[in-house]
Amino acid sequence: MVSKKESVLETSPIARKEIKSEPEVLDCDEYWMNRFPNDSIKTEYINELTAEGHLTKNNLEFLKALKNQKQERLAFENVLSPIFRLSNTEIGLLTFPKYEQVGNNLVPISREMDLIDEFGTIKENTMEHFGKIKFYPMLLDSVFKNNTKPSIYYYTTDKIGSTKIMELGAYFDECLEYYEYSIDTTTISKSDKVLFSSPFKIDLVFERNKKIDSLIKSDYKKECLDCPSSFELQKTFARIKGTDNMYFIYADTFPINNELDTPSRALILIHPENQIIYLWYDAIDLFGCSCL
Repeated sequence: MVSKKESVLETSPIARKEIKSEPEVLDCDEYWMNRFPNDSIKTEYINELTAEGHLTKNNLEFLKALKNQKQERLAFENVLSPIFRLSNTEIGLLTFPKYEQVGNNLVPISREMDLIDEFGTIKENTMEHFGKIKFYPMLLDSVFKNNTKPSIYYYTTDKIGSTKIMELGAYFDECLEYYEYSIDTTTISKSDKVLFSSPFKIDLVFERNKKIDSLIKSDYKKECLDCPSSFELQKTFARIKGTDNMYFIYADTFPINNELDTPSRALILIHPENQIIYLWYDAIDLFGCSCL
């Protein structure tokens, strides 16, 4: 039964106007949970796509690996890794340490850090290289001493290529820490907008989708951010072949990533009702949010 009060609210034009004008309170926790779902929900989304039967063999293998990757590997072994060009001479795969609570302290966890420690190469001249990338030329030669260094596929805004990793380096300053695998640039020019790598060959349709670009921009909620980001600047460049709603996107200022606070790469799924689901996201924090 509808109460007299509810009936008045439904029929009174003034009441309807007042209700409509009340500002909607944005639940930021829900906002982030919907856009960055946990692994089990991501798996459900991917299973829905693979069940449709339109994906190529390469893309089936890629998405199967994406949903099954649980543990951290060396960056070049990950299903997807970001590539950034941070200077005229520096381009490579970047990976960032994860932090775990140990007692009262946050401790960085990284396979690359473990690898450098294992070969005893990280401690010398640490302060001398503070704020500069330091490479360890002999490290990967020791790891792969009887084998060639691993090959990877790299992806630009308009093509796919193949190259090899070369050296492992580390960068530390008061606000940023990352590990970088330099790559063979023989087939890469300064004009190539290189975005990410994968050990998998992914079949792509290189295209911009302005409708999705507009959706990304309108989905940006500044009030849910504690630090600067480039979410609203992300744009499409390639669609997963066999789908009509799964796109790789990026935010960047080529040829060098030195203008945006957080140049980024991502794989998104556009779900019914135009909801953006991030299946993969990586960015480098050039702003230094960790120091705030």
